[in-house]
Amino acid sequence: MVSPIRRFSQVGLVILTGILVLSGCATRKYVRLQTQALEPAIQEAQNGVKENAERIDAVDKRAQQGISTASAAAATADQKAVAAQKTADGATQAAQAADKKADTANQGVQQANNRINTLETRVGNIDTYAESEKQTVTFAVNQSRLNDQAKSTLDKIAGDLSGQRSGYMLELQGYTDSTGSEQYNIGLSQRRVESVERYLVSKNIPLFRVSVVGLGEENPVADNKTRDGRAQNRRVEVRVLRSANARQTN
Repeated sequence: MVSPIRRFSQVGLVILTGILVLSGCATRKYVRLQTQALEPAIQEAQNGVKENAERIDAVDKRAQQGISTASAAAATADQKAVAAQKTADGATQAAQAADKKADTANQGVQQANNRINTLETRVGNIDTYAESEKQTVTFAVNQSRLNDQAKSTLDKIAGDLSGQRSGYMLELQGYTDSTGSEQYNIGLSQRRVESVERYLVSKNIPLFRVSVVGLGEENPVADNKTRDGRAQNRRVEVRVLRSANARQTN
């Protein structure tokens, strides 16, 4: 037979156990209810974290694209800078070459001016030249070869001028008689005057001091109807032009 105290203890234990069981059930239910209440906030926070992560990824992608674009632009700018430098170097070299050409051109202009001044001086002195002597050499029919008498005359002219280095000019005019065509006579008179020129140059007369012209049958000095007249017309006239200043100093 169970005593009343023991029976009470057993009843109390059963009651306590029931209270604990009921209390545990109530606690889980409360936690579940509280958790369910927090789930929307948690989901919203998770969604916010996800959206922020996506935004960060998008920003990072745009930043990477911007960096790539900037790098490409910088590389292109570097290439353009190098090309511009090459162009500048080429322009500098071209400018230097142009300067050299300009210097050469200036030298050429100066030389030309010097020659012009010399020529102007010579031309300016033409009026001061006067015909001081005139000699004539004659030729056989259809001939331009110098005979002994013509050479003797030219030797005398060259000898008179041998000691004079400046202040004179020689003018040679070639002629023919009226026999033959005009064209033939022009050519024959030119050959005659050139024959005289070659001989004088061989006697140390400077070539630049000699001027020549063949005039054909122009300016006859005698009648072409006679044999003697034609012989006189087959000629080269040699004129010595002396500078008035040179004449005064001799």
